[in-house]
Amino acid sequence: MKIGLAQINPKVGDFNGNKQKILHALDALKEAEIVVFPELALTGYPPEDLLFNRDFLQQSQQALREIARSVPRNQVVILGAPEKEGTDLYNSAFLINGGEIVGSHRKVLLPNYDVFDEMRYFKAGTTGTVLRFSNTSVGVVVCEDLWHPDGPAQWAAASGLSTLISINASPYEHKKLNNRLNLLKHLAKSLNVNIVYVNMVGGEDELLFDGASLVVLNNGDLICSLPFFEESLCVADLPVTLKENVTAVLSSKLEEEETKVKTISIDAVVSDSTQVAQKVMIPEDDIANLYKGLVFAISDYVHKQGFKGVIVPVSGGIDSALVATLSVDALGPDKVKLIYLPTRFNRPESFEDANLLATNLGCTLSVIEIDHILQTYEEVLREKFQKQTFDVADENLQARIRANIAFYLSNMTGYLVMSCSNKSESAVGYGTIYGDMAGGFAPIRDVFKTQVYALARYRNSMKPVIPERTLMREPSAELNVNQKDQDVLPPYEVLDPLLEDYVVDNLPFAELARKYGEEITSKVLRMVKSSEFKRKQTPVAPKVSRRNFGKGWRMPIVNGFNPDRDTGRE
Repeated sequence: MKIGLAQINPKVGDFNGNKQKILHALDALKEAEIVVFPELALTGYPPEDLLFNRDFLQQSQQALREIARSVPRNQVVILGAPEKEGTDLYNSAFLINGGEIVGSHRKVLLPNYDVFDEMRYFKAGTTGTVLRFSNTSVGVVVCEDLWHPDGPAQWAAASGLSTLISINASPYEHKKLNNRLNLLKHLAKSLNVNIVYVNMVGGEDELLFDGASLVVLNNGDLICSLPFFEESLCVADLPVTLKENVTAVLSSKLEEEETKVKTISIDAVVSDSTQVAQKVMIPEDDIANLYKGLVFAISDYVHKQGFKGVIVPVSGGIDSALVATLSVDALGPDKVKLIYLPTRFNRPESFEDANLLATNLGCTLSVIEIDHILQTYEEVLREKFQKQTFDVADENLQARIRANIAFYLSNMTGYLVMSCSNKSESAVGYGTIYGDMAGGFAPIRDVFKTQVYALARYRNSMKPVIPERTLMREPSAELNVNQKDQDVLPPYEVLDPLLEDYVVDNLPFAELARKYGEEITSKVLRMVKSSEFKRKQTPVAPKVSRRNFGKGWRMPIVNGFNPDRDTGRE
């Protein structure tokens, strides 16, 4: 059975562009007997409140009908799109054959956690779905349906399948692929089916889809692995008969489970593979892949949004150096404008490192002295408010002046301003709101400071572009004399694991205090809480961890809860 995997990058709401992408894939996969597209491939994922718009749904239905007319009798297409029935809306996998929609599988298990809120939009389906050919049967599920121990995948498999097809819009997380593959291998062996897993690729606001579609045989062998962060098409040739279609465990439940399955018949015989499938190695999901994902996130967002390029305010520090390097790798040096905006607090080596970075990347560096602007602000404000001291208000003025200039250049050129704030700083509020936290896109806001260094060293291992001194210097905002991050923060080697345990793994205060000490834990958690209002006003950033400061982090700004209080603790 020849199954075409169409790992495509749709844009939410671009029905004409998505339709053309789908038709192009169908033309390229003519030899496939079944062609599989990702979840909600026609609309892009997630459409969010566009699903409440009747015009949006009508355009989706029209594009679906136009695609269906192009599908021949000798091919079945499985395509993700919303399905409207009366007042109900379903997240469906449409089954298309011979110019007609012959049925659909309605997603049964709707995720409503972390970044997902599908229950807001969709009604849950109630049955598994089996596509029955003359000589074999194929199960169809949508993403979450695959993972539940007693769900549509099991219901369909109990009726006797050779293959289970899952269409997906599964977001990227660093080091997630191995877990995904291990689950697929376990499921393939326990259900005794081949599994075809087709995932979306592309970015949609904070979500980043990695692709990495997979085909696993019923014995657990991986025989097809599509690349990370690239559109890709391939045809997998699978056997249509297995030694035992139904495992002993499933056989005992067959009659019960068949009542939960909808069968759609296709009057056709699919070919049986005569080839010996070759195992393939899964690609590494390491720091190199995280780097590739961030590059892809920048490229995808800038191109889909129609910006001409990006502006990166560089400081000579590691964060802006990494963002500049990622941007050049994503867009090319001619699409990246670097600006250096010093005051009297910036050391000479900061300019030297920023200038060397620009030279190494092949970018032009625009230097704009802002100390005279700062002094004008200071003179006016000190006279007006009788202020004699230089404090955090004056420090933040510098960052806000820089942001004003960056956005002036953005308006002038049509380039997008990049924010260079990282996850460690964002967590504890170590940044200036409307200053260095400002921007149109924040590529490393879900990357801890220690990961920033690892990414920079990885990039330099290919070609050293980030100055070595930038990697070795103590981090500093350079908003005051001899200022260093660790004047107010714990060392990042301590701070980042603590934040990982608290933000990502949600460990309780007592456990954190045992690991890191009560004083430092209390300080950090209070900083996280008090900076919530800042994070709510930061630019969109790609999610690359299990939990980011985005849709999956829904903390109130007005919040009287303190986890370090003694009440209730033993």
